[in-house]
Amino acid sequence: MPFSLPFSLPIPHALFGAITWDLDPILLRLGPLQIRYYGVCFAATIYTAFLLWRSRAIRAGHSPMLAEKFLWYGVVAVILGSRLGHCFFYEPAHYLAHPIQILYFWKGGLASHGATVGVIAAVWLFARNNKLTFSQVGDYLMPSVAIASGGVRIGNFFNSEVVGRAWDGPWAVIFTRYDHMMGINPPIPRHPSQFYEVLMGLAAYGAIWLVERKKIRHMGSGLTIGVLLSTYFSFRFVVEFFKEYQVDGIADNARQIAAAQDGLQLTMGQYLSLPVVAFGIFMIVRALRQPKDAIPEPQPWDEAAWLAGEQARVSATTAKSKGKRGKKRK
Repeated sequence: MPFSLPFSLPIPHALFGAITWDLDPILLRLGPLQIRYYGVCFAATIYTAFLLWRSRAIRAGHSPMLAEKFLWYGVVAVILGSRLGHCFFYEPAHYLAHPIQILYFWKGGLASHGATVGVIAAVWLFARNNKLTFSQVGDYLMPSVAIASGGVRIGNFFNSEVVGRAWDGPWAVIFTRYDHMMGINPPIPRHPSQFYEVLMGLAAYGAIWLVERKKIRHMGSGLTIGVLLSTYFSFRFVVEFFKEYQVDGIADNARQIAAAQDGLQLTMGQYLSLPVVAFGIFMIVRALRQPKDAIPEPQPWDEAAWLAGEQARVSATTAKSKGKRGKKRK
């Protein structure tokens, strides 16, 4: 039997059964301003992912200034992609009927598959605008994506959202706030699926680390892109069997369960994962078909050489400008 204390605590407790999680998602109230655990996790995740991306770009021979230019590409891509993904992958009828609500970010509704599409688009655009290849930028970025995917799910746990299906196993969690919102009373034990996805991100990061350590192909070949996408979204396909259905209430949930019992019913998350896995496999095959030396091993950024190059560029531009002015005077 699940155990719960006779009073509310802001921390989980699991003395005699399932953990009961009933944490207020608001960390701090400052008048009308609310700081949520999810927001803190999101900001910390973006910052950590950016530092990792910056470090890898510099290690591959690019300047910190170039690396820092990607920050805005990435932030806009994640926020816009995840919001549009939720609206059009999961609730298209509602948002097509009420398009203004697409802008209601504060009401929640972000989808990781949409964020993935947004990041892929940002990688392509950044590479195009900075005379790099898609494979280069993607390979530098993918470990950051693995870490970020886990950080966001910790935020989901604090928010009591993206919960798992009913389960009474040894590490089950009762998400009191979620079940009350869904009209499920009394609340039921569930899979803590958010932490399964944290483990997915760590596993994908480990796979990248192993592949790069063995130097199967150099960074910039696209192999790292393929490893991340195929590994993470293969795990995602499996974990979807333990996640609660994307539903509006207890009645919809009952219909989903009944339909699943009649046969194997895949979720939208599983359908969306399949093309991402296929694209990841394509990138792996493409990278492995290239000779290992087709992409030279990147060399770390040399600040002195970069400064000398910048000075030479400025001098050439100045001399060219003076030459044009001289011609005009004649």
